[in-house]
Amino acid sequence: MADRLRSAFNGRDLNALGALLAPDATWGDDPDSPGYCHDRNHIVATYRRLLDGGVSGSMLDTTTGPNGIAGLVEVQWSEDESGRGPRFYQVFLVTDGLIVHIEGHDDKDTALAVISA
Repeated sequence: MADRLRSAFNGRDLNALGALLAPDATWGDDPDSPGYCHDRNHIVATYRRLLDGGVSGSMLDTTTGPNGIAGLVEVQWSEDESGRGPRFYQVFLVTDGLIVHIEGHDDKDTALAVISA
């Protein structure tokens, strides 16, 4: 699954990414924040909005653990969008073969702890 995720992310293939997400997948740290994504369609729409707005990125490396995948991503933010920084870890928690939650982490140790706990 890590290879398929990396391929979808790096190929900007939103259909392939959507196929890896559970219908009720979520993305973000705070469910009450306006940027939190509450389902697969919202996640794909957010990725599409970012890409259409000039944001680009690559998943440089992946590490798998019993709870999912940690991907080291490098993002070039547009003037209209900003985020964590140019390099950070995106954690993809997996249940029953589908991504159920996505969250960002600034350091490798924290990201690996989440997928290994």
